[in-house]
Amino acid sequence: MNRINRILSLLLLTLAAGLSAAQPAPPAAVVHGGAGSPRSRMDGTDKAAAKALATLSTGAEALEAALAGVVVMEDDPRFNAGTGANIRLDGKTIQMDAACMDGATGGFGAVAAIERVKNPVLVARKVMDTPHILIVGEGATRFARAMGFADYDPTCAENLARFQKVQSILKGEDPRQIEAWKRYDWKKGWNFPTPLKEALGTPDTVGCVTRDAKGRFAAAISTGGTTITFYGRVGDVPMYGAGIYAGPKGAVACTGNGEDIVKHLVAKTTYDLLAKGYSAQKAVDRALAAFPARIDLGIVAVGPDSTGGGCNYSAEQKAFVKDYRHQMAWSVAK
Repeated sequence: MNRINRILSLLLLTLAAGLSAAQPAPPAAVVHGGAGSPRSRMDGTDKAAAKALATLSTGAEALEAALAGVVVMEDDPRFNAGTGANIRLDGKTIQMDAACMDGATGGFGAVAAIERVKNPVLVARKVMDTPHILIVGEGATRFARAMGFADYDPTCAENLARFQKVQSILKGEDPRQIEAWKRYDWKKGWNFPTPLKEALGTPDTVGCVTRDAKGRFAAAISTGGTTITFYGRVGDVPMYGAGIYAGPKGAVACTGNGEDIVKHLVAKTTYDLLAKGYSAQKAVDRALAAFPARIDLGIVAVGPDSTGGGCNYSAEQKAFVKDYRHQMAWSVAK
């Protein structure tokens, strides 16, 4: 009789474990405000994460929620995306990149160097419905108009202030001083109260990753790029597997130095760790630890039953750190 009871108990435990495994974890959203973004901006990332979660609570799919979270930050001029996107060196050009990916279908859509739209990430979503995965430059702007997106100037007080700060650094009022400064490593001797990284304009990106009630994943991302860059420059955001990646095991969104993120396909590399069974936080920590410390990198991720995020640079300490989890403005809602 005892043996029968033991067998029945094992069967019940096995059945319970199977039911538990089949039941997806509750919906969740993780949002970041860009590598090096101060923690004081977490009110903005908190709001974006809450919006994404509220969207999920209506029964919406992961992709719709990820887009909703990014739109909140595109509309917040403190972040370098949408309204608030960095102004280029000519003092008037604003070019933006955005992308989104559906982990359930593998669908991917992106725009690069798009101009004069309010929410580039929503244009990227429209690209997903076309035979293409990326539309760039004037073609992207024309596509936005064809899709019904109105003309919009993202110039605002916040990005003008950032541009003027960079301009004051790079512009010599006395031409006689310029040659002398060319011969000196002024970056090495930087001694102003404002950190050099902040003064030059950070390559912030905003991103959101989500898990819906059915256990599906998605990622969305948007950026205004950097001020000191050539016209038409494209970073990691619209590059497949670089800025974002989503699949059946989770979703990842990155931020930081775009060229280096592209070279290492950071989003896909981090996703592969999720696929191997790493928790989201362990996957983020491992990806950050493997990256050169001298290069900005921030990551957020969501897995089947976990969330995580962090950055290797602290805006408050003005230094690269190993306390990844408490750097950068990033928020979790679940």
